This record gives sequence, structure tokens and C-alpha cells, in this order.
Amino acid sequence: MGIKKSFIAAIAACALAFSATFIATGCASQIQENAEPAAPAQEESNLVTDAYGREVELPQSVESVATVGSGARFVVYAGGQDKLIAVTDKETESAPVRPYTMVYAEQFSALPSTSNGNHLMETSVDAEKLLELAPDVIVSSRSAQECDQLQEQIGIPVVGISYQDQLFGDDVYASILAVGKALGTEEHARQTIDAMKGWQADLQERTASIPDAEKPAVYTGAVNFKGAKSFGGTYAQYAPFIAVNAKNVADETGQKGSFEVDLEQLAEWNPDIMFLNAGNMDLMKQDYEANTALFDSLAAFQNGKLYTQPAFNFNGTNIEMGICDAYFIGSVVYPEAFADLDMPAMYDEVFTTMLGKSYYEDMKAGGMDFKQISF
Repeated sequence: MGIKKSFIAAIAACALAFSATFIATGCASQIQENAEPAAPAQEESNLVTDAYGREVELPQSVESVATVGSGARFVVYAGGQDKLIAVTDKETESAPVRPYTMVYAEQFSALPSTSNGNHLMETSVDAEKLLELAPDVIVSSRSAQECDQLQEQIGIPVVGISYQDQLFGDDVYASILAVGKALGTEEHARQTIDAMKGWQADLQERTASIPDAEKPAVYTGAVNFKGAKSFGGTYAQYAPFIAVNAKNVADETGQKGSFEVDLEQLAEWNPDIMFLNAGNMDLMKQDYEANTALFDSLAAFQNGKLYTQPAFNFNGTNIEMGICDAYFIGSVVYPEAFADLDMPAMYDEVFTTMLGKSYYEDMKAGGMDFKQISF
């Protein structure tokens, strides 16, 4: 081939290559123009199983939480109180027998309310307020059905907890862990659970091997339910007694939970040790003055074995207080088995672990304590 023909062929090849490139680029541009816009990347979700076994889909990162019923205490147990943006009427007003409301009184009092917060008879939930606040998640102590209904109504994930009358139950552990997983504080939640399991094992180790024949008969009285009660208000299957394997005379009835007995039944049981709710001391003094001979014939009165401890059931179970009650009861019923413990230090270990701050000295300064009483 001559030089001229070679030059023309080279020009033709370059033109063909340019044409192909142009067509490909043009087609690609046209395809890109006609294509649907790319969908935005979806945020990863976090699937949490709550205490009812409900699978709740949450954002991967939860920065805010509101509570319904008595759920705020479990947010505290799980270490997520800094993420609270709303609580209930019951939490905005602190009460000494609900330690979490005292420890975080300043924070809770400044938060808006979602509902009345009664753990048994919550009459209404402020759905509009929840929608306005738009928390990433709601923690609720209501039933599984009510959790579903609220979630469907407002479109905000609801994590349910279940725990009433328990100190160391599986529901308690599941509830703390579920809240921790939901709020991104799982490590803290697991540490709380591990500490609770440690106390549970410690109480068992100290008391499980004591023969029933060597155990004094015990009774808890002036227990509040449906209003204040005097000596006759009692509790079968009482959680702090169960934790230390105490011999509760009320268990003989076969009942469970709170109920009332008459003074004749109390005299028949004649417990060796009585643990009484000092909050109802006025009612008990009236009973004592009207029936002095009967009470003075009881072993607990004759031997000065009358004690008081803070109630742990107050608008739900305040688990940290119940655990402290169990340690106090153990130290009274089996003094030798608990002789190595510094009890005030033990109480504050429980409070600090579960609430994030100490509470015993403040509680004591406010007039509540674990102590012996007299009439």
C-alpha cells in the first residue's frame, strides 16, 4: 500500500473510532436521562424483641425515648435516662418510695407528660403530645395488646416491659435487656442484670441451706392495696421473703399477692417476726390501742421483733428497693448468715448500680429506713 493510501486508511479508522465513541457516549447519556432516579439509601433498622416476645423495628440509632405507664424506671435501670424526652404525671412529681423519681427529680420535673402514668389504670395516653415530640421509641408497661394499639395509632415503635411483683424474674431481666437494646445502652443493661443475678445468687447462698425447722415464722403487715391497711393487710408469696427463703405464715392460705386477714387469724399464726409498713403507723396504733391484750400476747410483740422497711410496690415494683428489703429481712431473720455485711453499704451498692447514683443517705434523711420499731 502506498503512503497516500495508508494515510487515508488511518484517517478513516480514527473517524470510525470517534464516531463509535460519540454514539456510545450519547446513548449512555440518553439512557441515564431516561432512567428512574436512584432511591435514597435506607437507614439500617434494629429489630428488638420486647418482654412480650413482640418484635419491634427501631432505627439503628435511637436518640430519644418517651415512656407510658411506669416504664421510666426501666429506662433508668438500662442506663438510658439521658435520652428521655417525656415521662408521665407520676414521674414529674417525685416520691421517696420510688427512688428513681427522687434521684432524677430535677430532670423528670422539667419533662413533658405523656399520660397519668398509673401502671394499673392508665386512663389515657396523649397521642398528640407523643406525635409532637416524635421520640424514636416509646417504652410502655402496658399490656402487649395496648402496646400494639399505641404503635399502630401513632406509628412510633413501642417496646413493652413486664415485671410487676418480681425482683429477680425472667420478665425483669428480659425487660431491662430489651430497653437497653432499644436505646443503645445494652452494655449497661447487661451489667445491671449481671449485678442483680449476683445478688440473687448471694441471697440464695446465704439462706437456702437453712432447715425450715430453724426458721422463725415471719409476717408482713400494713401492706397497701386499694388504700391504706393496718396490721391485717398482708402479702402471700411476698417477693423479698421468697428471695431469702423466709417462712411466711400468709403462704399457708394458698393465696398469692395482697389480701386482708382479721386479727384473730394473725393471733392464730402468732409470727415470731413482723415487718410492718411504717407509712400506716397511725392505723396500726389505733388497732393496738383497741386490742392491746391481743397484740401483747403475740411473740413478735413480746420479743420486740417488730421492724419496718420502705414499701417496694408503689405504682409498680421498685426493684432496687425490693432487693434492699430482701437484704434487710435476711439480716433480721438470719443474723448470723448476714453478719459479714455492712448493710448501709449494701443498700447503696444496689441503689448506685440500678439508679446510677447513691440514695440511701438521702432516703434516711427523709425519714425512711430499715429499722426496728415499737408501739
